[in-house]
Amino acid sequence: MGKTIRTTLLMFVFLVGTLLCTAGPAWAQQVTGTVTDEETGEPIPGANIYISELQTGAATDAEGNYEISVEPGTYSLTASYVGYEEYETTFSISEGETMTLDIVLSQRVQIGEELVVVGYGTQERGDVTGSVSSVSAEELNEVSITSIDQGLQGRTAGVTVTQSGTKPGSDAEVRIRGNRSINASNEPLYVIDGVPISGGLRDINPASIQSIEVLKDASATAIYGARGSNGVVIVTTSRGYDGELSVTYNGSVGFSKALDKVDRMNGEEYAELNREAHRAAGEYTDDSQFLEPGELEKLNNGEWVDYQEMILETGVRHNHNLGISGGNENTRFHVSFGALQEQGILAPEDFSRYNIQINVDMDVTDKLTIGTTTLGSYSVRNGGDRNFYSEAVDNSPLGSPFDEEGNLVFQPINDGQRSNPLIEVLPDTYVDEEKRQRLLSNVFAEYDLLDNLNFRMNFAPDIRYERDSDFQASRSRAQFLGPSAAQKANNFTFEYTWENIITYEETLAEDHNIELTGLFSIQEFQTESDSMEVRGIPIQDMQHHNFGAAQEILGSDTRFEKWNLLSTMLRANYNYDDRYLLTATGRVDGSSRFGDNHKYGVFPSMALSWNIANEDFFNSEGFLNDLSLRVSWGQTGQTGITPYQTLALLDRTTYNYGSDLAYGYQPSQISNPDLKWETTATTNIGLNFGILDSRITGSVDVYQQNTSDLLLRRQLPPTSGYESILENVGSTRNTGIEVSLSTVNVQSSSGDGFQWTTDLNFASNKEEIVELYGGDEDDIGNEWFIGEPIDVFYDYDQVGVWQSDEEELAAQYNQIPGEIRVKDVDGDEQINASDRVIIGQEMPKFTGGMTNRFSYKGVDFSFFLYASLGNTINSGIHNTALVGRYNEHDVNYWTPDNPANRHPRPTINREFPIYNDARLFFDGSFVKVRNVQLGYNFPLNIVQNVLGAQSLRIYASADQPFIFSSYVQDYGGIDPENPGTGTPARWQMNFGINLTF
Repeated sequence: MGKTIRTTLLMFVFLVGTLLCTAGPAWAQQVTGTVTDEETGEPIPGANIYISELQTGAATDAEGNYEISVEPGTYSLTASYVGYEEYETTFSISEGETMTLDIVLSQRVQIGEELVVVGYGTQERGDVTGSVSSVSAEELNEVSITSIDQGLQGRTAGVTVTQSGTKPGSDAEVRIRGNRSINASNEPLYVIDGVPISGGLRDINPASIQSIEVLKDASATAIYGARGSNGVVIVTTSRGYDGELSVTYNGSVGFSKALDKVDRMNGEEYAELNREAHRAAGEYTDDSQFLEPGELEKLNNGEWVDYQEMILETGVRHNHNLGISGGNENTRFHVSFGALQEQGILAPEDFSRYNIQINVDMDVTDKLTIGTTTLGSYSVRNGGDRNFYSEAVDNSPLGSPFDEEGNLVFQPINDGQRSNPLIEVLPDTYVDEEKRQRLLSNVFAEYDLLDNLNFRMNFAPDIRYERDSDFQASRSRAQFLGPSAAQKANNFTFEYTWENIITYEETLAEDHNIELTGLFSIQEFQTESDSMEVRGIPIQDMQHHNFGAAQEILGSDTRFEKWNLLSTMLRANYNYDDRYLLTATGRVDGSSRFGDNHKYGVFPSMALSWNIANEDFFNSEGFLNDLSLRVSWGQTGQTGITPYQTLALLDRTTYNYGSDLAYGYQPSQISNPDLKWETTATTNIGLNFGILDSRITGSVDVYQQNTSDLLLRRQLPPTSGYESILENVGSTRNTGIEVSLSTVNVQSSSGDGFQWTTDLNFASNKEEIVELYGGDEDDIGNEWFIGEPIDVFYDYDQVGVWQSDEEELAAQYNQIPGEIRVKDVDGDEQINASDRVIIGQEMPKFTGGMTNRFSYKGVDFSFFLYASLGNTINSGIHNTALVGRYNEHDVNYWTPDNPANRHPRPTINREFPIYNDARLFFDGSFVKVRNVQLGYNFPLNIVQNVLGAQSLRIYASADQPFIFSSYVQDYGGIDPENPGTGTPARWQMNFGINLTF
């Protein structure tokens, strides 16, 4: 009944609306015409035609035609369409006349398309002298992501993005052209609407993004000085425009499942492993030695438990975004609202985020513009820091999770290290909650002092509050029937950036264009935190909400940190006849983190570009229609230390004063006022090209980055009273090549014909340590080696398993057949520390991405591939004891009758096999199908006549449906990006709608 009433009301409203829209005076005079696109000449369906004097109008049909009846007179006509400049004209019409008035609309220039954001300004793509890559909103929206950094994976050459986890709300690790620093952060600087920020991108709604630029070489990043050494990611959010109001809704719902389960043994396989482990020790008689009566009964009945299957669920993600944009010639605005709710594939894991964005630009006078960019976010993440899955993976498949009455038991088997996996995922067993609130704003004023002299001031406060709350019930593995425990930590951060920017532009003798940009900036960061840990919560429902009722306080702490950065910068751009371009930048940064001797750092850069295509001798009508060459060199810096590390510090200590306990203070850190900035010098050579009338466009960049004065701790002799001192005593180098290619494979002569485009990028980077502690000796203890990448795996190299016919040779190494055999590197017939070798590197040697897009009529289809090649992983799911106490990865282990050559013989004589880690290294290379999407754009006549909307698109997409990797196909892994025993990687199916009014 209710549904019938709602349907009837909707039909009534639709009919009345249709009558109101179509009813009007039937004047004899007719104004007709066609609205077309200035660039393509194609008709524009759905354009709005409005006559203000009559307060009437019409919308163009599918062929771009319109018709309006008027009485004789003179009128003002306005034509508008989303994404186009508004068109205005006047006309006069006489009695009985029919007038044809055709209209041509020009597309509105959007930053991130014809213009590229380069830091404190924009440039046309052809005028960019540095290495800059762009990622559009369309590319971001092709993959279902919850944070912007996830959307960068595979989109631009030289940017390596690794998913840091598989749980809802997990961040991603971003590296631009490899790692430079050993101890300091290698994360890039993020800039939101022109203002540098810290605190990551998790709070920013990807749906509010208009474009992303990635600055990679020193010429592009030196303008950010001490913060640009790791590259810069510039995020530009959507803004308003002068034109008709536009309302957009983008919504989707997604369903996720685990890509696979960890391949553990079933009951019979688990029992056989136990038998073999006891046989190896010469102690096997029957199964009752290692199986309890209940386990024996299940084994004999062929019954066993699959805990993974019991706790894995179907995850659900809801993502809804509403945007409102518009304005007039004086005020432009964009307001958006976002709601994301994601339930993971394990019950305790979820993530919710709510966003609001308000962007306003107001022309107060012809010279003064003021505005704001304000982003608000509130998020809650549950289960992010706890591994709920390990118990399901490690528990015996022959245990009994329920008693005879169907109640959950705490221990399925009588093992003091194992608890019931089904209890671990109950909502009252654990609380692992992270709440985060953020308000990020930029209030600006821009004033034209002269026609070619502009001043802009930005004030950008960033306020963040985070609260981490944890609770472990008595019936949890963490407490194991002991007193419950709880922890809570609060962190409040306030930082602001105040920037004053002045820009001067001048054209001399027509061909000489000069632009000067000056900057004075202050940034201040301040954070306060407190934490407390208690035990013995009397009532479980109190969880972490009443620490005063706890039996004991285990610890409490407070913390305060503050730093400042003072910066000045000057950049000069020179353009001669659009052929020869020069960019020179100098920046000085002063940091409160350094001592007086090196508080300030100077970071210069220079770049040259030659637009060969604009030379008279270049034939742009030939096979090669566009060509430019870029060369740049520059230095960028990094503080590399947290506040107070240059100072002499004291720590509290305790001692006995008679029979009493007394407190005092002792030196803990030696001062070093000579600490200075880590500095990266980059040389970059780039080539941009266009082929076949730009049907094929691309770029090639080669570079070398030398990072010096790395901040490392040098060990001191114990007689000094200190363990170490922080010094500038290291250097690294990154050398690489990047290739980007875009092709129009098939182009239709009509706007709705078949089209096929491809975007392809590829990068290779060689990372190496050049110097340590002022010399060329390796630091084996920290696994740092001259000539090798920063992060490597250093261990014994497995060459197999000792076989039965190698018993005599194995004995020379004090081993027996069935044990792991590692390489005797130095050939001294013994295995010791000198036989360890570099197994592989964590960072991939090669990365690449490819996107293919197809469209025909209203149908569009795309797929996106991402490749990561040449890295090594340490597989946590293969790290099994082979002792029989825990369930094991279902591997082909050695027995006297099964001479396997990777996994050793199980035995109860030791907890883990000798040289166990050597068998855990695998090739981490993979190719992922990151996304496949199929969409349909409804015909405009249906959209306009039925919904009164501008456009309607529905789509279905699959995220990460396939992974191709030897680790997965050959060795039973799930995802080489996340090879641990935590929540499994998942794939997701999404259904969505894009609607614009």
